[in-house]
Amino acid sequence: MLNLYASNVKKPISIHNDPWEAYNDMQEHDRLTLSNIEFTTTNLCNMRCSHCAVGYTLQTTDPDPLPMDLIYRRLDEIPDLKTMSITGGEPMFSKKSIRNVVKPLLKYAHSRGIYVQMNSNLTLPLDRYLDIAEYIDVMHISHNWGTIDEFTDVGFGAMDKQPPLKAKLRLYEQMLSNSSTLSQQGMFISAETMLNQSTVPHLEKIHNEIVHDMKCQRHEIHPMYPADFASQLEVLSLKEMKTAIHHILDIRDPNLWMLFGTLPIYPCIKDENDQALLQRLRDTPNVTMRNDPDGRNRLNVNVFTGNVIVTDFGDENGTISNIKHDKLPDVFNHWLATPLAQSLNCHCSEFSCLGPNVLVKNMYYPNTDFKKNEKIMHR
Repeated sequence: MLNLYASNVKKPISIHNDPWEAYNDMQEHDRLTLSNIEFTTTNLCNMRCSHCAVGYTLQTTDPDPLPMDLIYRRLDEIPDLKTMSITGGEPMFSKKSIRNVVKPLLKYAHSRGIYVQMNSNLTLPLDRYLDIAEYIDVMHISHNWGTIDEFTDVGFGAMDKQPPLKAKLRLYEQMLSNSSTLSQQGMFISAETMLNQSTVPHLEKIHNEIVHDMKCQRHEIHPMYPADFASQLEVLSLKEMKTAIHHILDIRDPNLWMLFGTLPIYPCIKDENDQALLQRLRDTPNVTMRNDPDGRNRLNVNVFTGNVIVTDFGDENGTISNIKHDKLPDVFNHWLATPLAQSLNCHCSEFSCLGPNVLVKNMYYPNTDFKKNEKIMHR
């Protein structure tokens, strides 16, 4: 069997080694540190998912990217770089983009021993993924399809000219087959499901498909928040979200690693039900909770414009700088000094918690002072 994972350089991804956890930098450096860069490498995609974070920016052609020498130089200037994410659009859609941007970035990361995650829908021909497999530590796929109709309707919901139904169904089967094949050949596949009104009724079906048909190594659960790309989708109330989390813990395969991210539940909120749920998450085997990396240890860079944003969609903060004239550690430090970042960046060492991101605070806790809560907890 092929071994597609380059374990000779890096410690394998596991429940005990999640390089994308922002709290790692607090433990190593005792401060928030720029250790994670996400690159938007294309505006192209063969799908138009209604829930996609960048769906409204997708185009039919890509402009010319910035010179790779500039991008390499900016990466060289980050002394603590440990992880890189490749996103889009669909990073594997354009062969030109793969050749001129994606593979060069992957090779750069490989040369520095940097962990790489690629965000893909896994619907493209298998050979494209096999071609870059040796450089990929995590292949990340969004999987929110409770029914085949969800895939054929929501998966192309933002597309003006719809493909034939048979073509959509072939993509679905290709996605399942690619995930299973790549996983069996050694690639770490992590499937993310977003909690919203559409997915919650089908969580058990989605989870079972991820475990048995796709053979993923991890199932990620992330609540959906109403940024402009998702403003038409029905988000959950806090009560509904907590009920859904309990449900997925009830029905999950105990042998599969489950990662919960961007949860709007915190140790400093005085609610008995919240604390009971957090304790259940801590006590359940093969379950982890991840602090949101956006703005804590990660910046997103657009390879075409050079624009730098704090989140991978930029709704809340917009462009904060550009790599044409600024070094990324300087951009990160400037961001941390802003009033917005200062209002969010609390830190509870007892629970390894870095507090909410902008979306979570605006949605569920607009009047909560997390910095004040932090001081109260640490008295």
